[in-house]
Amino acid sequence: MNAAAAGAEPRHPSRTTLAVVFLDGTYEDAAYYRSWAAAAGLVVAADGGARFLLGHGGAPDVVVGDFDSLPPADAERLAGLGVATVRHPTRKDQTDGELAVAEALRRGAGELVLAGALGALDHTLGHLAILRRLAERGVPARLASPDLSVRVLVARAKVVLEAEPRTRVSLVPLGADAVVTLAGFDYSLARGVLPAAGCLGLGNFVDAPGAEIDVHEGAVAVLVESGRESFGGAPAPQSRTGPVTGAPGPRAPGDAAGNG
Repeated sequence: MNAAAAGAEPRHPSRTTLAVVFLDGTYEDAAYYRSWAAAAGLVVAADGGARFLLGHGGAPDVVVGDFDSLPPADAERLAGLGVATVRHPTRKDQTDGELAVAEALRRGAGELVLAGALGALDHTLGHLAILRRLAERGVPARLASPDLSVRVLVARAKVVLEAEPRTRVSLVPLGADAVVTLAGFDYSLARGVLPAAGCLGLGNFVDAPGAEIDVHEGAVAVLVESGRESFGGAPAPQSRTGPVTGAPGPRAPGDAAGNG
């Protein structure tokens, strides 16, 4: 079934709903990513990202893309499960990841987590662009992996980290110099300039609980070497072991968490 072509009306969860978008990248710790699927109110797969869910006994609520990276057998399996599909042409101006994020927002997501976002460098950098676009729209979003959490902050923005002392944190200006204040870090700054053509923001460490990042000008990618950093959003779930059954997911299609 093609949800768009069939005119199917998507569910619209609360605007506080957490959506997890499964991308066609690296899944180095299955239990970690299964936990995110279980915590989500909406699970969206970007094309080949559906393979991870199928491989662990579940399925997304919807799969989006041009289906060039999803094996035909898996596409047939999803169709047999009744999973909604939104199919796009191969020649297009957006990546499957961008289209999947747009579909999550269309279905009512209020916060997004990108899973499987690491792998090919070009797509990893593209995912930072997605995070920046969401930040500019005021939508909390982050890239989550077992040992790294990433959020883009666009001025004016302030965040208090949950990371424990000695957690490594790097700030990378995006596109132009950024002006930031850092408190609770080994290297603090007071309205300091992070040059876009330099590495000043790399390799800092949390010095005390409640470290703060305040972006006065520009945009920065904040890389926290912890899979549990929430940046003030939905907390990272505890990792699950073994197969995941029932709702929340990975789940039978249509059983969105918190959505009856």
